[in-house]
Amino acid sequence: ASLSLRLLGIEKDVPVITRDLVRHAKPDPDRFLAAAERLGVEISDSVVVGDSVWDLLAARRARALGVGLLSGGYGREELERAGAYRVYNDPADLLLHLDEVGVRSAQPLETGIRMRPRPTRNSRS
Repeated sequence: ASLSLRLLGIEKDVPVITRDLVRHAKPDPDRFLAAAERLGVEISDSVVVGDSVWDLLAARRARALGVGLLSGGYGREELERAGAYRVYNDPADLLLHLDEVGVRSAQPLETGIRMRPRPTRNSRS
């Protein structure tokens, strides 16, 4: 996971919960419960965004609000049956509809993920 995070430019101090840090894999809610605890938020106040039925089953078992994305190969009906409150085409589509999942803010969206700027083709490192 650390190589992938580094390639994406995600800073080291961003909380990340990988499979090896929890006892059970999805659809068990361990990973989402650990993430909420690490962030210091109640799981019942959390939104889990996932692109598989396993993500949404785990979100439901954790008692978080599950939001589905069609980018994982599952259909809308499958994601809804697994517990998706809403289903969107992709992350960009979700960002346009955050109010539908209870996210309301006059401020620009703060994802909590800090990324290093990527070098452009013409820049030198």
